[in-house]
Amino acid sequence: MKPVQVEALLFASTLAIPLMCTSSQTIAAEEKNAEPEIVQQTITNLPNQESEENINNTANEQEIEIVEVVGIKQADLKARDLEREKNGFSSVIATDDIGNFVDQNVAESLRRLPGVTLQRSEGEGKFVSVRGLGPGFVSVNLNGSELSGVGDDRKVGLDAIPADILGSIEVLKTLTPDQNLNSIGGTVNVKAISAYDRGKSSLKFRAQDSYSQLREEHSPKFSLDGTQLLLDKKVGVGFALSTENRKTQVDEIRHHSTTEMRFYQADIGFEDTDEGNALQASGPEILGPSQLELRREVANRKRRAASLNLEFKPNDLSYYYVRGNLTKFSDEDIALREFYDFQDAGGVGSGEIAYVNGDTKEFILTDIDIFHQYFIQGGDTTTKSFSIGGENKLGDTWVLDYEYAQSQTTDESLNDRRVQFRERDLIVYGQGLRDNIIGRAVTPEEAAELGGFDYDPENSIFGTSGSGDASQMSNFQFDNLFLEDGTREDKIKNGEINLTKEYFLPHLNYIKGGVAFSNRSHVRDKNRASYDPSSDDCNGDPVCIEVVNSNHADYPSAIPENSNFFYPFVNQDQIEYIVASSKITRESATNNELSIDSTKEDYTIIEDTKAAYLMAEVPLNDDLILIAGVRYAETEFSSTGFLSLENDDFEFNGAGSGSLDIAIPLPEASITYSEYYPSAHLRYEPTEDILVRASIWSSYTRPSFKQARAFAKFDQDIELCPPASDDCDDSQGSANVRQLQDYILGSNNTLDVGNPNLVAMTSVNYDASIGWYPSKNLFMEAAIFYKDIDNFIVDVNGITQSLEDLPLSLPVAQVTEFVIPQNLVLNDVNITLNGDKAYVVGVELSYNQYFDNGFFLQSNMTFLDSEAELDDSIRVSNVPLPDQADTTANLTFGWENNVFSFRLIGNHRAKILEEVGACPTGVSESDTRACKYWSDRYQDAITTIDFKARYRINDQINMYFDAVNLTDESDLRYFQGNAQSGGNILYQKEEYGKTFQIGVDYKFY
Repeated sequence: MKPVQVEALLFASTLAIPLMCTSSQTIAAEEKNAEPEIVQQTITNLPNQESEENINNTANEQEIEIVEVVGIKQADLKARDLEREKNGFSSVIATDDIGNFVDQNVAESLRRLPGVTLQRSEGEGKFVSVRGLGPGFVSVNLNGSELSGVGDDRKVGLDAIPADILGSIEVLKTLTPDQNLNSIGGTVNVKAISAYDRGKSSLKFRAQDSYSQLREEHSPKFSLDGTQLLLDKKVGVGFALSTENRKTQVDEIRHHSTTEMRFYQADIGFEDTDEGNALQASGPEILGPSQLELRREVANRKRRAASLNLEFKPNDLSYYYVRGNLTKFSDEDIALREFYDFQDAGGVGSGEIAYVNGDTKEFILTDIDIFHQYFIQGGDTTTKSFSIGGENKLGDTWVLDYEYAQSQTTDESLNDRRVQFRERDLIVYGQGLRDNIIGRAVTPEEAAELGGFDYDPENSIFGTSGSGDASQMSNFQFDNLFLEDGTREDKIKNGEINLTKEYFLPHLNYIKGGVAFSNRSHVRDKNRASYDPSSDDCNGDPVCIEVVNSNHADYPSAIPENSNFFYPFVNQDQIEYIVASSKITRESATNNELSIDSTKEDYTIIEDTKAAYLMAEVPLNDDLILIAGVRYAETEFSSTGFLSLENDDFEFNGAGSGSLDIAIPLPEASITYSEYYPSAHLRYEPTEDILVRASIWSSYTRPSFKQARAFAKFDQDIELCPPASDDCDDSQGSANVRQLQDYILGSNNTLDVGNPNLVAMTSVNYDASIGWYPSKNLFMEAAIFYKDIDNFIVDVNGITQSLEDLPLSLPVAQVTEFVIPQNLVLNDVNITLNGDKAYVVGVELSYNQYFDNGFFLQSNMTFLDSEAELDDSIRVSNVPLPDQADTTANLTFGWENNVFSFRLIGNHRAKILEEVGACPTGVSESDTRACKYWSDRYQDAITTIDFKARYRINDQINMYFDAVNLTDESDLRYFQGNAQSGGNILYQKEEYGKTFQIGVDYKFY
């Protein structure tokens, strides 16, 4: 390397890199893991303890060579040093000395850390779980300030943060009072590139190509990052640019939605009951899926990111910064969907359940629709983050620091469109399995043979069902056009001021206090039309009339290669032609009004938080330090939304389905809650190679937007009861609009409802750890933790509840189409509630060792146990805490030298509970209809293996190769099921295949 100015060495000395230099001496930096950056420096003819002037003079005469040591080990050592410096217990991912992460994205790096696992999306790590607690328990910060996100959850997708724009990543597992305590699981803090952290000027370019085996496409990526120190190091500039065109494919089999399973018992061919027309069911009763959707998602995502970090140190007393980050996704997604709606068949006694096998759990249903959908959606998701702040020393003992930060994410759906073909009234075979749901149309002859019936075509026991032929695509009619634009916006503004008073007393180092505020607004606004276009709405346009009367066979089509689909799909060009030709019907078909779908999911949330804290650091002796304090936080929450009812399949003579589409604004719901959060943290270093930590601290986690937003939605076939009668069903064919006004909403309707009255979960957390740092080649750590959680938040499926007891005041008096009694008791309410108590206890183990021959092991494992207690009106028995995995493990075996490195990496996560079924007090566990243990929903355990290799061509050029998901694992979710279902039943299976990537780094200086 060329000679460099000695100022760089002086700057390094301020970062605790020793410069114990003598003539022709090599400094190996062997001190106790204290250097933030590991370098090897050869300095000639430099006397000990030179003044800055002498050093500068010497630099003019002598060559100073800096040989950078890079690689996995050095990045690991740097991370260990950063962890030791923290007040609380944490895990850190650091770059090597030229600014490289040893992984190519944030998600892959994070899942190497002890107790950290990820949830994938489209094959890429997206959401973080810490110590077995799911993404809802974890906050994600950028440079210490909370990041905004999209969707109905608070969790922030890490796929929005390219690793190329970052300087380091830390997972904080214990929090002190001066930090935002909105995190029971932990806090992920990603830090922008900083010239002062890197300690030198640098510039690096990266080019990468990624290949998706499932998609069979390449995804190029380019990035540029650097740092610059200016004006005698008074100004530091860190910057990064990144661009990627990512192409993915995901194949799914899913239960379509959160609709729970249903019971089937054959009722065709048996004698009528004494009461008349109702058919008597007989034979075994099974529990099976309500729906089946085969799906392929093909995504083209352009991701752009930029980061700029300007820092100013005019003198030793002042420091100022301005930081900005921008990420932008431009998506074009194609979703192919083949959907079997098993729940179209009526319940027992309807004469539409033809066959049930109690052993194999197979069934045959009649009057079933098969939907064939081609969905094109695109949009832009933009996240802008900005912060400005600084620190000033006031006199000898006062320090003032301050920051204002803002993060805003806007998600715009642009011109989403979907074309649907449908074949009605088919006979369908189905079977639910743990890793699959099987569905296919069968002929009446096949159905009769399986059911043991004598089939007579002239007098079919199946009525009109089976009159179509699903093998003939001409029977699939174009019957739905979906058009949508939508916007989501999440905006966070926060600020803080902190004042520290330093003391030089035997038992007091400092007292620190501060105040903080946060304002968050989250808005969702859809503009959607979903309707069956009619030639009457074409305004005489012949092309439009031809298209709206067309069927699937009118267009060229094919079954996608290597797919699970039974039927071919029309190609995209033809879909675009259908949309363009028929969308002129929208104004007439919808009366120029937005459909209920444009309204029912709209909501606004406003959340204001105020906080104040006081803390102190007390040295108990030379090796033992106590940090103690308390934080107060107050939250004001409010939400608006809609009461909605949609029933496309429910038609009345003379009334039409539109008469039951209802959307009524709900009154604003609001709540205020507050709490004190004390904590005490001990740090004990009995020797140079042992660090002991212990802490008792408290924190909280707020409910997600989906859980707390105001909404109430009846979203299935509606059951109405005639006046003065209990004979309720979903087909009041003889009723007209006037008569319906006297009908009463039945108790068996399903209601999805939000809960704005939810309060934050609070937790008292107990942590203890011991780390052993005997040398640079060995690191071992053990930690134990216990979390005592109050008011834990849980999604509950299918409870019985009165409208009067709901957390929302429903404007039922404004529903004029039929009657909804104020005191109506519903038997199937899906809601989120505060539970009573929960606990999590766990052990976290880490072991890293590097051998002289270049081989190394990196490993960690976390064992958890948890239990949550629900109110007896929801669930009598206790359940595991949702979103926690009782075992996570990471094992890396590798080898490296100065030129080459490789790693074989294994990751394991046990299953996690996602949703709880209801089984209230007073209900027998043998009553499987009322006691829904079978409705508990899990995400299955997963184990993956990756391979990574890196080759250093010279000081400027590095090449790398990654192979991700070599075991071709899939993400599987399932219902718990029971004996009637034959065990677990699939909820969702996502396959994303293997990914291979190759890249090159070029370091300019």
